[in-house]
Amino acid sequence: MNYSALVLDIEGTVCPISFVKDTLFPYFVNKVPTVVNDIDQQNDTVKQILCQFKIDDKNELINHILGLVSNDIKDPILKQLQGYIWAEGYNSSEIKAPVYKDAIDLINRHNNVYIYSSGSVKAQKLLFGHVADTSDSTKSIDMQSQINGYFDINTSGAKIDSQSYINILKDIKMIDTPEKVLFLSDNPSELEAAKKAGLATGLAIREGNAVVPNVNDYTCYHDFTKLL
Repeated sequence: MNYSALVLDIEGTVCPISFVKDTLFPYFVNKVPTVVNDIDQQNDTVKQILCQFKIDDKNELINHILGLVSNDIKDPILKQLQGYIWAEGYNSSEIKAPVYKDAIDLINRHNNVYIYSSGSVKAQKLLFGHVADTSDSTKSIDMQSQINGYFDINTSGAKIDSQSYINILKDIKMIDTPEKVLFLSDNPSELEAAKKAGLATGLAIREGNAVVPNVNDYTCYHDFTKLL
């Protein structure tokens, strides 16, 4: 079936689920000591973010930040700092997003693609602005112009809430024809929520993804080569 719009999850769907854990988090953790110890050499943006922690001792501040990461604490100040450091990594080409080739091809050949991720819209744009070139690993490509819109939990709501998908349908002007919108994700709970909102759904099966019980209940995609 040809769908009028595609809404794509990121981790486990268009790029490996391990990307955040194995690339972004270690990059951030490795940069924190230098950023904190050299705070006097940092720009005003970084200084302002670090000051929000209200911890003057540098070693204590480093340990506090790394503790938030290791305990997966959703701290808003931490998120700001991560966003800034990751942006620096992308812009310096130290970080490139390993988007699957079949996902790149799908986005390039479909003219109405949207992204919906629990990561912030800013983080989503950084990722698609620095996609690893599958033909030359030393280069990255900017795919932002191929994405029609970005949604996150702040703009649209939780991904396991059907109302979030209704909100997206309204935003993309597809509220009257939800069956023509395909949502792709590796998370069955998200797919169930989207299905309740009337969207067509597809389960992404990728290496490293969690095994899904009752997998036969879903339309499964091991790759997107034939999907329009």
